[in-house]
Amino acid sequence: MAKKQLKKMGLFPHHGSEKSWDTFKMIEIISAADRNSYILDVGCNGSPILPMLKRLGFRNLYGCDFVLRPRYNATFMKIACRFYKKDYLPIVQMYDDDEIKLSIQNLEKTNYPDKMFEFITSLSVIEHGININEYFKEMTRILKNGGYLLTSTDYWPEKITNTKTVISDNAPDTVFCRSEIERIIKVGEEYGLKLIEPMDYTYKEKVVTWKKTGLEYTFIFFAMRKE
Repeated sequence: MAKKQLKKMGLFPHHGSEKSWDTFKMIEIISAADRNSYILDVGCNGSPILPMLKRLGFRNLYGCDFVLRPRYNATFMKIACRFYKKDYLPIVQMYDDDEIKLSIQNLEKTNYPDKMFEFITSLSVIEHGININEYFKEMTRILKNGGYLLTSTDYWPEKITNTKTVISDNAPDTVFCRSEIERIIKVGEEYGLKLIEPMDYTYKEKVVTWKKTGLEYTFIFFAMRKE
């Protein structure tokens, strides 16, 4: 369904097909905004969010990550473009697009001015060893009053523990459970953010099977507005 909705908007599915759902949730919320809105995608390396927003006509697009492009070297890009055809090409082009302002930064402490952005997206980022307090502290600093923080992450209602692997920067790849997400949202509320819609914690289908770790889980999405 999410893939179809993205295509109806003139966009493309996420190159990891199971990620089209939370990608669409973010794009759907932002799509009604003024095209001059300032938008930041944190953990943007390999993310389709900014290329999608550019295609929708948004002009003030920013992205930051610890690294930009090394995992997506020329050989990989050629293979990816051939496999995904036109669906992956906008992400490849993003790195050389002067209209999309990318920078290497730690999202927990960026150099963006206070209250710069109307929207901040975080697509499957916080599970990679992010300090949740620092995440909300920095995101609320750079969000305008009335701005939106859109977050998705790995999830399963009961706790699943990853004991087999870590990601490339030696931070754990966490699958959050319901009680952990509830605590995360409470931290966000302490920084002046408020959910824009009730949370649905009941998931029946594990859409992801991560062969490297043997983990099976899904994703959860929550949108919060700065009061």
